[in-house]
Amino acid sequence: MHSSIAGGRRFALRSVALQLGATVLLAVTWAVAQGMPAALAACFGGGAVALGNALFALRVFAVRVAPARQVLRGIYAGEALKLGLALSLLYVAIAVLKLPFLPLLAGLVLAQIVFWVALVAIR
Repeated sequence: MHSSIAGGRRFALRSVALQLGATVLLAVTWAVAQGMPAALAACFGGGAVALGNALFALRVFAVRVAPARQVLRGIYAGEALKLGLALSLLYVAIAVLKLPFLPLLAGLVLAQIVFWVALVAIR
């Protein structure tokens, strides 16, 4: 019998791997179509989502068995870290590096769609 915690860890690992794989494929497509700045933007967009999800999973699954209140606090903390990381990376991509917006948005949207598909496809 598999525990739900182990299953959650496996799902998190697989979904982040799928998000990063899709982001790399999108970045290669943008590199061919419009060059390296567009590819870097797609990497930042998809990477912000994928790395945020990885950080969330690390935080949520840090404790094996815990009281419900502690688990809920871990979920809230993980979500706050995830959003903070994603917003920080997007800020760096837009304001500091001045990367093109369309590939950045495409990477972000693709990584999020891959996560939603993984929720249904990976069990």
